[in-house]
Amino acid sequence: MESRFEMEVRGMLARPPLGYRNVPAEGLELFCRALTHDSYTNEHGDESYERLEFLGDAILEFVVCEAVYRDTDLREGAMTDFKQDKVANRMISERVLASWPEIDSMMRVGGGHVDRSTGAKLIEENMRADLFEALLAAVYLTYGMDEVRRLVGEVILGKG
Repeated sequence: MESRFEMEVRGMLARPPLGYRNVPAEGLELFCRALTHDSYTNEHGDESYERLEFLGDAILEFVVCEAVYRDTDLREGAMTDFKQDKVANRMISERVLASWPEIDSMMRVGGGHVDRSTGAKLIEENMRADLFEALLAAVYLTYGMDEVRRLVGEVILGKG
């Protein structure tokens, strides 16, 4: 029997920009972990998104570098500027919110990231960027690099 959180994650995965249905159990576990901040694990146990974020960070940089190389005729310095702009936490956070407005509500966080008066989650841009990188790693491990390219193209590069 799936937990309420797992069912909510399945629902999120089925909607754009992901659109995944019938996610295998191993993939669901990865996606749930990708949505779990270390402040939550410090209070409740489990594993946070940090290992996935490490992999996802490298994947995101690779896909953005590949895209600027293939899709432009920019020289090296301008390519570096393009990449740095696209992978900056601020930019990732803005693009993720534009494509995925409900993403903050899906992140599991500890009490220090919850407004005590309203109950709203307090998600900082670096947390949102890390979350997206962790999700990219879960996509990569579950569906492969072509699916990562599609998602980065749609969310970060504005293609599609």
